[in-house]
Amino acid sequence: MKTIMRPITVAGENYTLFKTLMKHVREAVFVIEPISGRLLDVNQPAANTLEYSIDELLMLEANRVFFPGAAFLQRIATTTPVIPLSGIQLRTKSGQCRSAVLTAQAVEGCRQKVILVIAADAVPAPALTSSVHASANPTDRRDQGDPQTETIETMAVVPSVIGQSEQIRAVCRLVNLVAQADTTVLIQGESGTGKELVAQAIHAHSRRSTRPVITVNCAALTETLLESELFGHKKGAFTGAVHDRKGRFTLADGGTIILDEIDSLSLSGQAKLLRVLQEKEFEPVGDSTTVQVDARVVAITNADLTQKIQAGCFREDLYYRLNAFPLRLPALRERKEDIPLLAHHFLQGSTVALKKPIGEIAPEANMLLMNYAWPGNVRELENAIEYAVILEKSAVLSAPSLPDKLQCKIHRRKSLKERLESVEKQIIIEALSTTNGVRTRTADLLGIDRRNLGYFLHKHAIHFSSYSHEEVRR
Repeated sequence: MKTIMRPITVAGENYTLFKTLMKHVREAVFVIEPISGRLLDVNQPAANTLEYSIDELLMLEANRVFFPGAAFLQRIATTTPVIPLSGIQLRTKSGQCRSAVLTAQAVEGCRQKVILVIAADAVPAPALTSSVHASANPTDRRDQGDPQTETIETMAVVPSVIGQSEQIRAVCRLVNLVAQADTTVLIQGESGTGKELVAQAIHAHSRRSTRPVITVNCAALTETLLESELFGHKKGAFTGAVHDRKGRFTLADGGTIILDEIDSLSLSGQAKLLRVLQEKEFEPVGDSTTVQVDARVVAITNADLTQKIQAGCFREDLYYRLNAFPLRLPALRERKEDIPLLAHHFLQGSTVALKKPIGEIAPEANMLLMNYAWPGNVRELENAIEYAVILEKSAVLSAPSLPDKLQCKIHRRKSLKERLESVEKQIIIEALSTTNGVRTRTADLLGIDRRNLGYFLHKHAIHFSSYSHEEVRR
């Protein structure tokens, strides 16, 4: 069934007819709110194509189902004809991209403008591994007309990472590339930038995804606990060791171990970790048996390790072992175009958790979010949205509900009259100070009579007694 899009109006009874028609269309249909990017309505073929249920899809924003994002919505919203969407693909629940013939049109519906997107002939996009077959079959590759780099770009999707800025897309591309290898990764970035989320994504997109992923907070490991926690111990190895215990590396065997706050390890702990990275083996505490381990290491830090090396707090040889594949996460202030997307994502989560019917963020609130520096990055943004949702009483998240630190402190410029009166008051105060508050001398100094001086004192609420050292009455 071939769907031909024509200008339509969806309102009232027509909307009921539109819903009925959607049930009988074989193509995937999406109805999208252009400003927030929320999915307002979808049909069953859309849910089937993207491997979601309809209810799950309606909890998402368009940037989660269109790759490389939904920036096209703003462009479509200002036009009336049907527009083909080239270079846009559908993104499934599993993160796979599907090529499709996409067309879009702005439609007036239910007293609001919406974007209607129809996707026909959705098929899986070539996987990263298909580049091997393409190189073996030049004819197929010419038919595709795309170099291998474009294939890599197609798969540069990390569904758990939200954003469409160039900085975050570059991070996603690197995540997809390094996930296919067993290389040790060092993730660096400010607090709250999502380093552990990216570490989890590396494991989820790797060949080890079906094996365990173990996260260790190195800052919580004391010198005495470190070796036992990482490598395990035998019963009786020390006081309190009443049974054998497997260490974190043993638990992560075949999978991934994430070492958070790696900079907090002591120098002796760093030496023990270095051996595991080099030799892939260790001895549990109280045991002379060497244990072989196959665990991929992903290290996380918000510190500058080169400075730690210069200060003598971090081993240089360990740094180079960890830094086999460095990955730096940008601060939120470096990718401000992602703030509205993140804010709406956190809004959805908070409204569900708090059971509040808030569907969108007011433009003024979005402006405050964009103008703030976010020293706490994405984590701070999430907390700010949750705070605002708690305070908000309407269906739109407004600017006054945001935390005080985000509020603009706008100082109105004084008018000419106000500025002249301010100068006038200052001149009178200086004259009073010069004459020690003697009225006659003050009036003479100002070139006015005593009656006019009284008028100015009253006008500017100047208390004569505050400047008078001797009471002179005439």
